[in-house]
Amino acid sequence: MPYQMRNGKWRGKKMIEGIVKTRVFPTKAEAKKWEAEQSIEAWTQQTTQTPTVCWLDFCTAYLRMAQERFSKKTWNEKRLACKLSFQTIPPDTSTELITSRNAMDVLRQVAIKSGNAANKVRKNLAAAWSWGQEFYGLPQNNPWLAVKRFPEERSPRYVPPEEDFWKVYSVASSRDKAFLLFLFHTGARVGELFRLTWEDVDFHGRRVRLGTRKTGGRGMEYAWLPLTHQLHEVLGMLKLESTGAGLVFRNPQTGKQYTMRQKMMERLCERAGVKPFGFHAIRHLAATTLAYSGLDLPTVQAMLRHHTPTTTARYIQSLGIQPEKIDAVFSNRKGAKVTAFTPSKTAIGT
Repeated sequence: MPYQMRNGKWRGKKMIEGIVKTRVFPTKAEAKKWEAEQSIEAWTQQTTQTPTVCWLDFCTAYLRMAQERFSKKTWNEKRLACKLSFQTIPPDTSTELITSRNAMDVLRQVAIKSGNAANKVRKNLAAAWSWGQEFYGLPQNNPWLAVKRFPEERSPRYVPPEEDFWKVYSVASSRDKAFLLFLFHTGARVGELFRLTWEDVDFHGRRVRLGTRKTGGRGMEYAWLPLTHQLHEVLGMLKLESTGAGLVFRNPQTGKQYTMRQKMMERLCERAGVKPFGFHAIRHLAATTLAYSGLDLPTVQAMLRHHTPTTTARYIQSLGIQPEKIDAVFSNRKGAKVTAFTPSKTAIGT
């Protein structure tokens, strides 16, 4: 008997001689009709027929869905993964004929350059296959997940010392100063700042609402964060210069929302004479500043809006161990008095 799924569609299910097949339909009637038509003879015949979907057609359908539901950055990542797969798997290959060996061949080619990149391709193609299992009846064994993750060599993200941030801040224009201060005082993602409108700023409640597009095509997720006194004052002055209830940070050249500001940090870092860093490094700097100031991990996690404390801990570690913090903890403790000593002959190797 068909049953309704969370997305509103209906899944038909049929078991014959211990073999189970399922398929998803828009309506219960279609699912029920499909169940009635199933037979072991039909299944045997289907295995010898030409497949109905090839790898290229499937990837095209998946990317069309991804373009509608995910951010442009995520869509581009998925598009690249599909493109790389075509270098090893012929586009006209039936999805039913793709094996874990094919998946391994694809990922090994990518892993030659980077294990990180191979794991990213593995993640995206595995997600595509899972989607295909639900909507295209792809085999239940996901060939991409059968391949184990590759070793990764991740270089630690460069996070500037706070003094370098303020050097950059000092050479920025007044509007860009507000932009940078907002990033630092909230730990916001730059995309969240691009989307920020005056309706998201609650001056009376001294708080601001940030929205980010979550993974899995789940749409936007919003959270309210407190405004610091300094940021509250800066936004107040910025509000006096703006008109209407539109974007807080509007592209002055187009009058529309920013899509990127890649050159901004390059120019400011060069002008300030500091090692270059980007917008996301400021988010890391905000996290470590909060943590090193004594805030507990759950509070920092709430500020950054991470779903797991593991991610927050990784942000906090990005500045590494600070010697002065370690020294402050262990110095002048009870029983920690240092006394002079004379190295023994054994200790100095004589």
